[in-house]
Amino acid sequence: MKAVKRVARVQESEHYWPSFTDIMSSLVLVLFFFIVILTIKQIFSMGIWDKKLKDASLSLSNVKQELENTNLELSLKRQELIDLEKALSDKEAQIGILQAQLNKDQQALSMKELELNAVKNQLQEISLLRLDLLKEVKASIEKELKDIVKSKDEPLVSIDDNANLVIQSSLLFAKGSSEISDSGKKMLRQFAIAFEKILSNSSNRDKIDSIIVSGYADSDDTYQNNYLLSCERAIAVINTMMAENPVLEKKYGRYFQASGFSEFRPLVEEVNEAAKSKNRRIQISIDIKDSQIQKIISDYMSRQP
Repeated sequence: MKAVKRVARVQESEHYWPSFTDIMSSLVLVLFFFIVILTIKQIFSMGIWDKKLKDASLSLSNVKQELENTNLELSLKRQELIDLEKALSDKEAQIGILQAQLNKDQQALSMKELELNAVKNQLQEISLLRLDLLKEVKASIEKELKDIVKSKDEPLVSIDDNANLVIQSSLLFAKGSSEISDSGKKMLRQFAIAFEKILSNSSNRDKIDSIIVSGYADSDDTYQNNYLLSCERAIAVINTMMAENPVLEKKYGRYFQASGFSEFRPLVEEVNEAAKSKNRRIQISIDIKDSQIQKIISDYMSRQP
């Protein structure tokens, strides 16, 4: 009986230990798999982090390269700025030189303007000389013949805008005629005396080139006949002045010349007889020698550096 019980205990004991061993083995196996899984996960995580680290390193490398490029570009910009500042400084220096030259040129220009104004004044004096001479002639005529040389509306002897002495033909001629009337001869005698007085002044003679007597007709006849009439009237005026004052012809006849313009230079449009009468005229002008103007210009040019 005791033997049977001992066998049963032995059998029970044998059944207990294998079960514990199996449990432990299972636990170890589970733990092993868990460790393997953790190891694999760790290895996988390490790969991911390695990739991230590599990407971060690559990104950092790119940032460093960009920074180096930026620094290089900044260095180039700084050099460009230095170059620009130097160029600006050079330009400012050039501007200073040019400003000084401009001031010098302005001073020289001011001097030239003063000189040119002086020459201009001299030329104006020459230009006004013939106007003054004709005014002198006109004043002399008006003084001696004040009852003849004026009409109801305007003087019949006047000075136009071009400094020409203008005489209405009606004071000298009948319409269509070149024969000077008696009152016209009396007037031309005063012209001859006035011109002799002007030409007797050596200073005037040095400046006068010629005294031109021009005839003008209206359009009533053909232009050929009007040419002939205007020329004949101009010649008649000169001949009469010479005849009325032989001294004028003897001493100063070389200064006078005659010309005719037919109907081609009217003063006004010929709408009526009054307008035609105004166009029929004798015009006397004084030409100043070009040598006087040339002398002024030559004197000015000789003073130039």
